[in-house]
Amino acid sequence: MAITRKSEYAILILMDLVLQPTDRYSTAQEIAERQGIPQTFTPQIISVLARAGWIEGMRGPGGGVRPLVDLSGLSVLEVIETVEGPVVITRCLTDDAQQTCENREACPLCELWAKAQQAMLKVLKDATIGQLAAAKQLLLSQAGA
Repeated sequence: MAITRKSEYAILILMDLVLQPTDRYSTAQEIAERQGIPQTFTPQIISVLARAGWIEGMRGPGGGVRPLVDLSGLSVLEVIETVEGPVVITRCLTDDAQQTCENREACPLCELWAKAQQAMLKVLKDATIGQLAAAKQLLLSQAGA
């Protein structure tokens, strides 16, 4: 599964919520405006994040969403896989292809793709929402200085 804008927007939404006071509810519109996300996507992605048990919503005046768990410890890989499903850099690495590929035994690409996949997954697993939120704050402070 390719990493799409939907995953990127989910990461931005979670980063935004990490940077807000934990007792504050943020509306989908506020998050969309702060993060430059199209407002049409934000409620859909918020729904996915709520089903994952990471955020909760409250309707009505003063409502919006807020974290249910410490979002800063979530890995980027967890978020992508929650939104998109398993991430593979090539169809060759899917379970189906692993079982049906006729060239698997004599294909030098299979090992290369597997190594690249492992490296990519490690990078995504090691990166957390908290690290990205801190990096964003630093970049914003440097831009304003």
